Amino acid sequence: MDASTYLQAFITVGGAIMGIWGFIKVVKDIKHDSDAEHDRRQRWDKAAKVIEEKEDLWDKALTDMEQGRKRICDRYDGRLDDQDAKNQQMLAMLCMTLRAQDAILEALVEQGIGNGEIKAMHRELKGFILDQVQ
Repeated sequence: MDASTYLQAFITVGGAIMGIWGFIKVVKDIKHDSDAEHDRRQRWDKAAKVIEEKEDLWDKALTDMEQGRKRICDRYDGRLDDQDAKNQQMLAMLCMTLRAQDAILEALVEQGIGNGEIKAMHRELKGFILDQVQ
């Protein structure tokens, strides 16, 4: 055998080895992609199964949470209503007090009791009441 025969045999064997290596690499890549797709589908299937299994539990928890929120809002609104009623009562009491003070000062002024300070206070109180009413 001469050198060209050896070279030709070397090239043929090398080509066959490269062909086999390339074929194995392609098969490995296809298997890797297939395994990755299979794993991905399994994860999606598992997620769908978990959702189906937990659906009723999650719906119940959401309903419980909404009912709890409604109870909190009702309690808060009730407290606001109570506070508003108390504020209205206090305002009515303050108005009655101002009206009583005005009546007392007016009576004092009409009877000529007291000094200019009482008259000034009566005018100031009358002005304040008129401003608030308007």
